[in-house]
Parts: sequence; structure tokens; C-alpha cells
Amino acid sequence: MGHPYSPFLNTRERRATPDFRYGNRLFRNDVAEKGVFTDVTLQAGIINNALNYGLSVNISDINLDGWPDIYTTSDYTEHDCYYVNNGDGTFTQSLQKSFAHISKFSMGADIADFNNDGLPDVLTLDMLPEDNHRQKLLKGPDEYDQYHLLLDSGYYRQHMRNMLHLNRGMDDEGNVRFSEIGQLAGISNTDWSWAGLLADLNGDGWKDLVVTNGYLRDFTNMDFLKYTMADAQLSAAAKGNLNFKTYELVQKMPSNVLRNYVFENTGRLEFRDVTEVWGLTTKSVSNAAAYADFDNDGDLDLIIGNNNQPVELWRNDLPHENHKWLTIRLRSNSPNRFAYGAKVWLYAKGALQYQELFPVRGYQSTVTSGIFFSVPQGVADSLVIEWPSGNKSVIRDVPLNQVVVIDETNATEKWVRNRDASRKRLFSNASKEEQIDFRHRENDFVDFKVEVLIPYQLSRMGPALAKGDVNGDGLEDLFFGGAIDQAGVLMLQTADGTFTPSRSRPWAADAACEDVNALFFDVDNDNDLDLYVVSGGNEYLDDSPEFQDRLYLNDGNGAFSRALNALPAMTSNKHAVAVGDFDNDGDLDLFVGGRGKPGYFPLPSRSYVLRNDSNNGTVRFTDVTDSVNADLQFTGMVTAASWTDLTGDGFPELVIAGDWMPIKIFRNDKGALTDVSDEAGTGGMYGQWNALTMADVDRDGDLDIVLGNCGRNHQYKPSEKEPMTIHVADFDENGNLDPILCYYIQGTSYPLASRDELLDQIPALKKKYVKYADYAGATLDDIFSKQQREKAQVFRCTEAESIILVQEEGLKFSKRSLPIEAQFSTTQSILVDDVDGDGKDDLLLLGNFFGYRTQAGESDASFGLLLRGKGDGTFEAVSPDESGLFADGDVRAAVIVETPKGRRLIVAKNDDVPQVIRIGR
Repeated sequence: MGHPYSPFLNTRERRATPDFRYGNRLFRNDVAEKGVFTDVTLQAGIINNALNYGLSVNISDINLDGWPDIYTTSDYTEHDCYYVNNGDGTFTQSLQKSFAHISKFSMGADIADFNNDGLPDVLTLDMLPEDNHRQKLLKGPDEYDQYHLLLDSGYYRQHMRNMLHLNRGMDDEGNVRFSEIGQLAGISNTDWSWAGLLADLNGDGWKDLVVTNGYLRDFTNMDFLKYTMADAQLSAAAKGNLNFKTYELVQKMPSNVLRNYVFENTGRLEFRDVTEVWGLTTKSVSNAAAYADFDNDGDLDLIIGNNNQPVELWRNDLPHENHKWLTIRLRSNSPNRFAYGAKVWLYAKGALQYQELFPVRGYQSTVTSGIFFSVPQGVADSLVIEWPSGNKSVIRDVPLNQVVVIDETNATEKWVRNRDASRKRLFSNASKEEQIDFRHRENDFVDFKVEVLIPYQLSRMGPALAKGDVNGDGLEDLFFGGAIDQAGVLMLQTADGTFTPSRSRPWAADAACEDVNALFFDVDNDNDLDLYVVSGGNEYLDDSPEFQDRLYLNDGNGAFSRALNALPAMTSNKHAVAVGDFDNDGDLDLFVGGRGKPGYFPLPSRSYVLRNDSNNGTVRFTDVTDSVNADLQFTGMVTAASWTDLTGDGFPELVIAGDWMPIKIFRNDKGALTDVSDEAGTGGMYGQWNALTMADVDRDGDLDIVLGNCGRNHQYKPSEKEPMTIHVADFDENGNLDPILCYYIQGTSYPLASRDELLDQIPALKKKYVKYADYAGATLDDIFSKQQREKAQVFRCTEAESIILVQEEGLKFSKRSLPIEAQFSTTQSILVDDVDGDGKDDLLLLGNFFGYRTQAGESDASFGLLLRGKGDGTFEAVSPDESGLFADGDVRAAVIVETPKGRRLIVAKNDDVPQVIRIGR
């Protein structure tokens, strides 16, 4: 592993220039033939530049093709590398094809199957502290410009925290794909971390996690960097001494000795911090670590290396009365006599465990060369071994509580590989052969430049997507909305199942609008589909004409014209639209949900109930919001809505979901809407809701509500007891609103904003928080007076999970959480469909969101998720490896269309091309 030499040069040029003094190197073992190791770095395809700062290397057959691959971590700006072994002595760097983002300052790493699905997962460590004090003291402000400069320079998406990359299987192009779930799993924040080891420590058959951490001096301490260091430089310069005494300055750096971490694997894709319970409470500056059964008692012990302290040897005192275990030692007659690179599968009563024999793991350490299994089932039905040579051994009914030595000479079979990207699955990517000629082009507008403290950008909500047969040919067509200065596109389906742009383009005149939602419906009862397009975004101010929604009338043949006077003035930022005959008069009315007021986050903008008053061929909608329920005008930052008859009286109820608001249900009393959310049991469900759809999931004859939320894969974990809150007021009375977002860390609510970010927003606080240490423990009560806090409007979030609300009797709902796989990322679109054809409705969840603050990073762990319905209101998550569904990217909307070639899932993505996915084997 190489360390960098980084003079100021062109970054792209520097990264492309080999440097054998500092770059990573690969040496081929030619000892048997030549007596030497041969440097094959360049011819093998290993990146070798002076900007790399390599800290660890892990070997694993990640794609299970029989050839060991390489994962290297890199500190500082150069990103990690994932080298896929081509089987001919060369490697292909494939990080960007397999990983959505990575650790920023990657240190130690491990590769192991932590969820027992037979696929190797990847762990990398970084340096994000767990507690608020160290987060605020050791981290500076959000680095949006620097982050995007690095992306523009060819670096990859990197964020400062531990990453747990869950292997989701192989896509149609043969790339292994990972979902990064470290925050959901609860292992993302372990401070300045070095060695990470995945191993079963408590004998339950699941690999737990040990993390060592520590750094002798906190040289990222912001007070030290901004004040102590700067003062020393100024003092030396004043004395004419530019080379001040660095060592003496280093001695002034703060030092904090912390404990290491141990996490218990719950078996549900989550870990629990058991450091105190399991007794590893010593505070130390630790680095290397390894495991082995040092006392031969059938469990794994730990050895940990420390700085300026003795090495620690931790004996595992696991009770042995009922503990069942097995240690395997492999022997081969080849030069690789210990069979490094072998794979072992253990099967026990339907359970699977998988391990590879690569002892170099974590950070500068080598673990035991014995393969250790705990077998809580009490029996090992079989062991399957793939030897590096390609031989295969199968051993059945293996006795437990012993060390078994297995010799390759007894292998009588050859391994037959049956994993490939071409196997038939329910979904397959059809984008290459059926690509739709449209690319959404997002604008360069950066919300954070205008509103410093907002948690995410509201200007990245497109594109809109709608489907319908607009020309009466029996084929479903598509409308894609554009960003600002990009007109939408109507794509007409042809007889061969492809899509071609329509010549009808009245929306070209409205390219200045941002199309965030769209809907086909028959507005004038002439038996064709008209088009409603919602205007939104965060670039314009309220009352801008570009916020006016648009209605385009169909002439019956798929040619559209804008109905200029059909809608009332609606010049505010909007997002959702729902159609239904709320007054039961035979025509279709609209609810249009307002999103956020630009420049005033999180205040909502105007929502509308539009009554269809069309008559004698003249289309006209009237704003009747005030008369049906005036509270609907500013009901919240609405993202999704539905008109649905929940009571069976022929008048549809209005169901609304949105950002920083509860699920709202308005009972329809013959055209008058009454908020019954509290009675329905949804009034306290405050979330960051993005999607809703209605479906009878339990097949009991009434409709339930399926809701998409932000997911649990974030730093914040909101609940009723520990909610996220936004306190918004003009705290410094300068005419601008100050939204202060707070969330709980270790039982106390703290502001999200760093000291620098808060002071940029409210300069008057500079005198109060001169030092970072002064701010590091500050709560909202410390920062603002009681009088200031009392004038603030408070918004809450108590729910992060995507859920189902099951309708009980009497318009009451009970909550059911969707499986944990549905909580990996933000859900933007929900489809109800019997995808697998078993007669039971399934759910398709699609999403992600790339518009979060830089330090939060992209919410990108979703590839789309098939939830197979059981017919009783419960669902089973189907992995992408099994289903074949890999709809990645910044997804906004999705529809299923019927074509002569079969069914297609069309996925619209922000700042990207649509994805076309084939449904059916």
C-alpha cells in the first residue's frame, strides 16, 4: 500500500501518472520459478499514483467467479479501488460499477458474509464520532463546493463514516451491486477507527463486529486548527521565523483516549452496541486487531494492538454448556499448502454460513488460518468446500466441537459454477435495446447557497412521469416532464413496443416551468385523456408566473393544446396532484398539493381543491379550497395525495402525505371535507413522506394505505419519544427565517448545524460561540432564550419507516412496518401489481434521493424492491439477486406499461435517462 506525495498539479494528470515511490504495488509470486516476487503493477491494471494513501487491502472472490478480487482502501481524497480479477493476471477497477458511495477517509476493512445469504459483504471504517461533542468539535462546515470539485476532478462519492456494503447480487451486466446500510445497521459512528473484523463472537451463527479506534492527538480539532495553529504561525512570522517548532505545537494538540467498539449481529441486518455488556471497556489508542481461539475452547478470542500501551489479549468467556462449534483447517499439496482462497459453506437445518480463507483482514493484521463456525442448530448437515484449484469437497454429517483437518487429496469433484448474469429472473434490464430518447437535465441551482441550514434541496424534485393511451390506438404512451428550460416530452408507443417523440409539443412554450408531477385524465368527458402538469421547484419566488400549473387538452388524436384560462391563478411551489369526483357530480375534480415556500423552509406553500365547473365544451376549474376546508390551503408540504372512497358513500375521502407532516385524512361529507386524522389514528404520524398508494393489501374488501418515507438509513432515528424537529423563526430579527433542525444523539436533542453553519446564518451568535468547544455541547435551549424559542414554529418528524396503514372498522387505521429492506433508502414511488402472477398483489418500491447535504450524503441504497404479497397484508422482501430488479439512481417516479413485447417497468430519474426494465421471465 502506498502513501501520497501531493504537490500542487493538475489533479487528473497526477492521478493518471504512475509513481512507484508512493503508489500501490502488486507483486506476483514467482518464487518457485525464479526465486523472486515480480512487480506486475502496471500490466495487471493496478492504479499507481502519488495521490493514493493506501491503508488496507482485502482479498475476496467478491463476484464468486472463482478468481480472487482485490479491495484497497485509501485515506484522503483518492477513492478506494475494487479490482475485479479477469482470470488472466489482470484486473479491472470496477468500484463505480458496484458501489454507490464509499468512506471518505477509508482505513481498515473486512469482507465477509454478515447476513448469511452466501454473498460476501464489504465493511470499511472511517472516523465519524458517535457523540455530539466530538462531532461538533472535530468537523467543519458542509463542503458542498469542495465535494463537487472532487467529483468534477474524477473522484468518487465519499462520505466520512463507516460503510457497510450489503451484497445485493449480480446485475444483468455481470456487476456485483452493493447497498450501503451502515447507518441503518448502527455501525457508522465509531470515531477514528482502524481495524474492523466480522466474526461470530457469541456463538449464535451470525458474524459480530469488532472495531478498534483511537488517535493520540485530535489534530482535526477545529479550535486547534483555527486558533492554536494560526496563532503559532502568526507569532513565528512576526519573529521572522517561518519554521516554527512543530513538535512543541503537536504537544499542544488535545488528546482523548476512547474505548473500542463491539457490536452484536442481531441477524436482522442490524447490530447492537454491546461493548459495555461484553466487557471491552478499556480506553486505549488502538489500531491492529486479530482473532483466534487462543485457548482452544471453541470460541474466538481477541488480540488488540495499542499505541503507548501494552497489547491487549481478550479471552472469550462464552458459556460452553450448549455451545456447538467447528474449526476447519485445510491442507493442500499445491504450493498454496494452507489453501488460502478456499471457500466453505456450512449447512445446518436450512441455515447457511459462508466463509473464505483469507487471513489478512482489518488493519495490518492476520487472523487465524482456521475457519471457525458456531453451529447453534446443534448439527452440521454438510460442509461444501471450493478449493482454489477448482476442486470440490462435500462432507456430510460433520461431528461438532472439534478441529477438523480436511485434505484436498480427498476431493473427488470439480466445481461447477452456476452463477451468471444471464440467468432468467423476473426482471431484466431492457434499456440498451429499448432506450427512450429523453434525458432529464437538472439545473445547476444549489438551494444551500440561498438557504444555508436546510437539510436537502427542494429544487431536484423532477422529472414528472405519467402514462396513458393518448391517441386511442390501444397502446400506453408516456409523458416525461422537464426541468427549468427543458420542455417535457410526450413519447408515443408504436406497434413494435418502442417509443417515439410526439409531434405535438405545446408544453415547449412552457419550458421555463419545472415539471414535478403530471397526470392524464379525461377533464371534459370527451373520452380522451387530457394532461395536467404540476409546476414546482425551489428556484423561483412565490407568485412567479413559472409556478402556474398547466392543463393541456387532447383533440382525441393525441394532439394537445393548452387551455389557457381553465385554471385559477396558482403561482406557488406545488408537488402533488390527485384526481377524483369529490362532489359526485359526474366530472373529475383535482386536489393539488403545495410543497415548500421557496426561501422559507419548512413553511408550506399553497394547496388547492379545484372543482371542475366545465360546461358546454368550456373547461374551467374553480378554487373552492376555502369553502370545503380552509385549513387545506396550507396543510403542509404535500408530496402525495389520493381521492379514495373509504366510507362507501360514493364521495371520495382525501388522503394526504407530505414532508414534516402527519398522514391526513379528510372525510368527505357530500363535498365538505373534515379532518379526521386524529380519529383515524394517523394524526400523530409525522414523517418525511414521499409517496402513497391505495390498495386492499389484506383482501378484506376495504382500501389500505401504503406509504413511502425517508427510510432508516440515516444518522437520525426519529421516534415519538425522540423526534426530529425544526424550529423556525427570525431569531436574530434580520428579516430572514432561520430553520434550526435538531435531532437526538445519545438521548439529547442537538442542532444539526455545525458552529460555522449556524454562525453564517445568525452572525449575532459569533460573540457567544467564539470557540468550537463552546458550541460543541450546546442544545437549542442553550443557544436561544426562552423568549426566542417561544416565538418559533416547530415542525416534527416521528416516523422514518415506509409503512402500511391497514384500515379497520369505522375509518380507523393500524400501522404495519414494511420489511427492513424497504427502509434502506428514500421511497419515491409505490406500485401495486401482481408481478409474479400468483394471484396476490405485490408491491414495488422505488426511490433514492441525492439532494441531501454533503455530509449526509446520497440516499442511494435502493435498487427498487419487490415485496411479494402473501395475501394477508404481509409482504416478503425479494432480493435483487433473486428478482433481477436493479433500478438504481436518483429515482423519482415509475409506471408499468403494457407493450406488444410484454410488460415494462419505466423508471424516471432526476438528471438522468429513463430506465426500461423487462417484466417476466
